[in-house]
Amino acid sequence: MNRINHVIAAMRLLALCAAAAGSATVCAQTARALLDPEAAFTMSARLKDTRTVEVRYAIVPGYYLYRARFAFALDGAAAGKPSIPRGKKKFDVTFNKTMEVYREGVTVTLPLTHAASGMVTLKATSQGCADAGVCYPPQTQTVSLDSVASSESSAAVASAPSSASGTSGVPGAAGAPDVSGVPPAWGQPRTAATSTALTVLPKKASIQHAERAAKDGAFVRVTSIADAEQKIQSAGRIALLDFYADWCAPCKQMEKATLSDKRVKAKLAQFTALQADVTRNTLDDKLLLKRYKLVGPPGIVFFDKTGQEIAGLRVIGFEPPEIFLVALDRALAVR
Repeated sequence: MNRINHVIAAMRLLALCAAAAGSATVCAQTARALLDPEAAFTMSARLKDTRTVEVRYAIVPGYYLYRARFAFALDGAAAGKPSIPRGKKKFDVTFNKTMEVYREGVTVTLPLTHAASGMVTLKATSQGCADAGVCYPPQTQTVSLDSVASSESSAAVASAPSSASGTSGVPGAAGAPDVSGVPPAWGQPRTAATSTALTVLPKKASIQHAERAAKDGAFVRVTSIADAEQKIQSAGRIALLDFYADWCAPCKQMEKATLSDKRVKAKLAQFTALQADVTRNTLDDKLLLKRYKLVGPPGIVFFDKTGQEIAGLRVIGFEPPEIFLVALDRALAVR
């Protein structure tokens, strides 16, 4: 049985790699756990000067951020229109249009309408996806910036003597000024990233999806942990819980290419098929994702007849019908 499980896992991995045109990054992501959003997209910010806030995102290979999903708010200062650089164009099936995305990193500049004095609190919202086929809910991170410390740091760097002409200005580089002991200018989020209750697409789209799923008879909606656990425990047969969102491109792909397949529909009729629509990213949506240890949709978790999760059998990201059917057969074989 262990040998069979390894063969099935290898088949699913090869299919995902093939679907990604052989991307080594996607294959590597599929073979390991996906990163939490704050690890995939590391944010830092600083007061570049008393009239400018600079926000940087370091993006791990295999992940990307949407340009259109940035939002910034300040407390303690008023900001003008953010200066956001152009990203690389990518067709997005969720929005049915070409979107701009960032890989590796991006720096956004926020001009202040008045010089900052004292503490400034920045709330930065972003949203991104993994090439492995999972999209993250919008994330809001909070950073406190001290304009006084920032000014002192800038003054220290400006007045520090250089040991050679043509200094780089990079600490530690040859000829760079000695800034040891200077207060760090970059601020990190003081707490872990928190998801914002943001509806990316109109609520009507989410309602239409729920109505379509109900009409097809494939899925029963769950709205909370208690609701999901009650339905799983009372199913009396193999159950699955599917996580979906309107802003999730792989979810749309899974719905169109896989869940609509006649063979898949016939097989799903043997399950108690549940679905959590986390489009609106409410508190219940966040708790459901956390309860089942998912960073975002799409994700499908399987349960045996006693309501216990079937170990080693999860579908994360998009899977074509042929590979998804293997997972369904494996779940139905559990006694």
